[in-house]
Amino acid sequence: MAIGDVQRFLAGLPVGLPENDAVRAIAAVARHVSAVRGCAPPTAFDGQRDAPDGVDVLVDALPEADCTPDLLGLAWEQLLADDSRRAQGAHFTPRQGAQRVVRLAVESQERIVGTASLLDVGRVWDPACGGGAFLLAAARHIETSSGLSRSEIVESMFASDIDPVALRVCSAALSIWARGEASPRTANVDALIDLPADWPTDFSMVVGNPPFLGQLTTDTARSPEAAERLKAEYGELAVGYVDQAALFVELGLRRLSPGGVLGLILPQSFLGSRDASGVRTSAMSRAVLSDLWIDDDALFEAAVDVIAIAMVKGDAASPTSEEETPNIVHVRLGDSAPLGRQTPEPTSWAPLLAAVQGVPEVQCPTGDVSVGDIAHVTAGFRQHFYGIADAVLEGSDVHRPDSTANGGAAASLITSGMIDPFANLWGRRPVKFAGKKWNAPILSLDAVADAAVRSWFQARLVPKLLLASQTPVIELIADPDGVLAPSVPVVSVEPHDPDMLWHLAAAVSAPTTSAVLISNAAGTGLSATAVRVRARAIADVVLPQPGPAWDRGAEAARAATEAWDAGDEDLQAQSLQELAAAMVEAYRHDHQLAFWWSQRLRKRP
Repeated sequence: MAIGDVQRFLAGLPVGLPENDAVRAIAAVARHVSAVRGCAPPTAFDGQRDAPDGVDVLVDALPEADCTPDLLGLAWEQLLADDSRRAQGAHFTPRQGAQRVVRLAVESQERIVGTASLLDVGRVWDPACGGGAFLLAAARHIETSSGLSRSEIVESMFASDIDPVALRVCSAALSIWARGEASPRTANVDALIDLPADWPTDFSMVVGNPPFLGQLTTDTARSPEAAERLKAEYGELAVGYVDQAALFVELGLRRLSPGGVLGLILPQSFLGSRDASGVRTSAMSRAVLSDLWIDDDALFEAAVDVIAIAMVKGDAASPTSEEETPNIVHVRLGDSAPLGRQTPEPTSWAPLLAAVQGVPEVQCPTGDVSVGDIAHVTAGFRQHFYGIADAVLEGSDVHRPDSTANGGAAASLITSGMIDPFANLWGRRPVKFAGKKWNAPILSLDAVADAAVRSWFQARLVPKLLLASQTPVIELIADPDGVLAPSVPVVSVEPHDPDMLWHLAAAVSAPTTSAVLISNAAGTGLSATAVRVRARAIADVVLPQPGPAWDRGAEAARAATEAWDAGDEDLQAQSLQELAAAMVEAYRHDHQLAFWWSQRLRKRP
């Protein structure tokens, strides 16, 4: 396909049409592509005539070489309004992306099963088919590797989707590819809960790009009724904030035959998300995670970073060489060759991603004392964010308001954007809070209407550490005077003994801690290099053995803070390097870890 011509065609299509007009438009595209390909118009759009004004002209202007079955799915996505796409999680897949995932799955199956691809004689299903990109990719692969006719291949295809028009688009695309001689079997259902009773449970391949429906935003969150139905079907796997895409892993494995392969596009957060841990553990109890592909060139148009996985079901694994074992996963970054073979843990696959990102593999510290044993670790929730929205005022200058621990009427409000390593940017960097821009936001506790929220913030006015989220390494500031209030999602670490504040600061900000937490949570941040800091994970950080190295780290943490307050950035940078060197020694790790930490720190935005 000539990308320029296709992009101009797509850009010319109207967006956000009423559904009937959008169907008429896509039917016109299907008729034209069928005519160019020399086959009868697909029955999926029987009765749809009279395209909206201008669509026929656009279609007629396309060169014949660009009129492929793939055009239907691209056109339907363009016709959908942005809010419709987001609510459905509908981001259709370009041809090259679908081909890449199908190839990954087939190669994985051949390597693990040790025989030729089962696609030659088996069924293929896309449970959220959209415009049919993955089934087209699978059909093309089968045609090149078998003696089956196109009609035989398409008759082995199964497609389901909640969008009835997308399902018709998929059916039409495959019918055109089969020269009008066959159509796939289709079901307009939510595949997670409503599959037809007579559909197979022995597919050779389940492949696709399921909808990404995160549960932390209103427009993609499940309704209470949908949540109950999913819980009834998937039990504990469907509780919490698990992205709906993760459940398609469980669904696909349930429907695969032994030796069958699952190939899915998923959000990177699936690898390390706490709420998806049950799905990962269940998956590895019945299948081999054989390949992980990481998108490094924004091939997919979703608003999140994505990966693709390939899993082979059952005990059919028969390694093709002595170097291969069923529990080894090949990790690829874009078009690169496998970057190494690693053994995934059932509970978290995030270390696979972290290794590709250059995060050193370090032995998790062991010890009898963790941060949570000597400090209270907490972070606010939604009620703490919205509960103070009307109680924040702009400070008159960059000085902190007068406040006394546990009794102050006001406190400087600290957001993640105000926290650099041992550098409090309150009053120095504008930030947004509750939809407004602030230079020096002050929380007036007397103005907080909700007594429980007010009490929570009053309890935070103690000596503590405040940790930012979505940062390249663990970044924190110290509040020895207890005059700062943490905004959501800032994590507060409050030592039971204030004299331990600087030792805690050194341990939590140590290179070892960053490496372990980044590895365990890779992919769950807002960007590929950001770590999402959780209170529970910080509480579980193991402290080093007491000794001179940890003492030097604590002194360096204090010195870095004092240097920042004095405006001496060179001394602060030197103190951070001394902290890194001391804490690597305290945790008994190689000094290369301190170098990695320093390099990552320098690349901060």
